[in-house]
Amino acid sequence: MIDIDTILDNIDEYENNIDDLIKALRRTGIKNFDEFKIAARKAGVPVKKSIQDQVASKFINSDDDDWSAALQDDTEDSYLDYLKNYPDGKHRDEARSHISRLQAQSVIEESDSEWNGIDKEDIDRIRNFISKYPDSKHAGEAKALLRKLDEDVYFGTGMPALSSAIKAIETEDSLNQDDEIYNKIKEFIDKRKITVDDLLDAIRNDNNFISGKVANKLYENDIVSANDFSNAGISDDFIKYMMHGIFPKKLDTAKRLEQVTKIPCTEIYFWGIPSSGKSCAIGAILSAANNGNAAVSMIKDSKCQGYGYMSSLSDLFGLDGDVGTLPERTMATLSTTYEMGFELEDSAGKVHPITCIDIAGEVFCDIHRLQSNGKDSLNLKVYEVLHTLNGILIDNRTDNRKIHFFVIEYGAEDKEYRGVPQRTYLQSAVEYIYDTGIFKKDTDAVYILVTKVDKAKATGSELVEKLRTYISSKYSGFYNVLKRICTDYEINKREVVIVPFTLGDVCFQYYCRFNVEAATNVVKVILTRSAGFRKGKWAAIIDKLKK
Repeated sequence: MIDIDTILDNIDEYENNIDDLIKALRRTGIKNFDEFKIAARKAGVPVKKSIQDQVASKFINSDDDDWSAALQDDTEDSYLDYLKNYPDGKHRDEARSHISRLQAQSVIEESDSEWNGIDKEDIDRIRNFISKYPDSKHAGEAKALLRKLDEDVYFGTGMPALSSAIKAIETEDSLNQDDEIYNKIKEFIDKRKITVDDLLDAIRNDNNFISGKVANKLYENDIVSANDFSNAGISDDFIKYMMHGIFPKKLDTAKRLEQVTKIPCTEIYFWGIPSSGKSCAIGAILSAANNGNAAVSMIKDSKCQGYGYMSSLSDLFGLDGDVGTLPERTMATLSTTYEMGFELEDSAGKVHPITCIDIAGEVFCDIHRLQSNGKDSLNLKVYEVLHTLNGILIDNRTDNRKIHFFVIEYGAEDKEYRGVPQRTYLQSAVEYIYDTGIFKKDTDAVYILVTKVDKAKATGSELVEKLRTYISSKYSGFYNVLKRICTDYEINKREVVIVPFTLGDVCFQYYCRFNVEAATNVVKVILTRSAGFRKGKWAAIIDKLKK
């Protein structure tokens, strides 16, 4: 490398090439004209005035010239060279700012390139990216993806995770539940979170793990074959229904019920949260009454508000052992409280005038909202729903005798609807009933109808005892308030009566091989607890009321 002494010894050779002289001086550490003069004096080298003048001029103007050149190049090296040559230059702050900009831009381009090339399923690479580029515009997305992958590691793979995902979908009151569940199952299979065999094992353990529509979509899209379902223990009758796309029947919607119209009669109320299986249970009971299993005859009242609904339900199930399709899931609306009036004739020839009332499941949601948050939390829709309940049981209450059935699904104590468990809705309901005194007058019997008791794996007296233990432990709040009501109002000899119930063999949530025994037992209970009249005496009573 050339030194200052060599430059000064040959100074005259630079007279016509001052730019090279300035560059050479800078390389030796000379930064300005004063330093050049001091170096020449120390070396004892005389410098022509013409060279001195040019060097002085170049040192003064070169700052701007070199800065312009650095801007034109616009590279980190060009700005670093400027700072090296002009550590005290007037553009030094700008140079540092441009260097910072270019470095930041380089990091952005580097992070973009690395993010685009990352396997979005690779947890380690995503973690490394976040550590390496904490301020990247992709950092937020990377952290969210990492959380999801971490959740998948601990909660998001295998059948437990899929079951939880399906339960979350079923909790929402959506018309597209089946499509959402199918898409979730397909996602788990496509991402290898489960295998088809895993799914089939779940169906083998619970024939109602998926609905007929979901099973049909799996079949139609060649994910699960008919033979696969058969090997999973599904009956051929149910597979045929599923393959042919035979899905639930839509029930009629009636106008809003204002009051019970049949007088005199025994009013029988069925309470149950949305998706509790209440409508299916009522359908089985009406079918058993209609097909002569427990009553000699059943004559429906065509003038009652829920006649169409009642007709559909009473024809829902055939004879014992027949396969049929369950009704469509009832969406929560204002018009889903139904009045079903009819007469049953018992084996002794007595006529029992009955009005069954299927109380809208939405009532439970609104009672819970009222009990939890007070009247200020209620909107117009909620007031109208409660208006129906209060209208038939408080404001426009008849003097008819009354029986109440609470429908509870066995094993569904943690089942949620709109984020609230079934047991919480039930407790709020009986607390409301107690506060308003709804059961205080005219109530002859209160029952808990426990559905899907096949899951209890017991029969006879063992089953009854098992159900009592189950209800008193899993629904303790609801059960204790109901016991208090029965004690205070002397109902059921101050006991809560639990009735086991099953539809029979249900598959894919839609199809049922009907077992009439449980429904027949309920009809017998109704006949036993309701008022019956000899035909002639009954006719005389009707004539008297008409006058």
